[in-house]
Amino acid sequence: MTNAVPPWDGEPKPPLSNEQGWREATRLRTARRAWVVIWLAPDQCFRAYKRLHGARRDTALSAPTSAEMAILIDQAEQAGHTPSARKKQ
Repeated sequence: MTNAVPPWDGEPKPPLSNEQGWREATRLRTARRAWVVIWLAPDQCFRAYKRLHGARRDTALSAPTSAEMAILIDQAEQAGHTPSARKKQ
């Protein structure tokens, strides 16, 4: 998967405008098409939603930057595709 979002460098970022936030949310949706990604301007954060394989509930993620959200999505994808340690009998 090509990461269209630059990696997060750990430094705090200035607040995004509503337009910038939605632009970044669009980039995340384009890079990770299986996820619904939105920008919440009043909260200054991104939210992402997806039902992961084998999950009983939807996965909901929240992050203050698009780079952090990209990392969380990648981690959730990896965790969601790991076979369960418990086997059905």
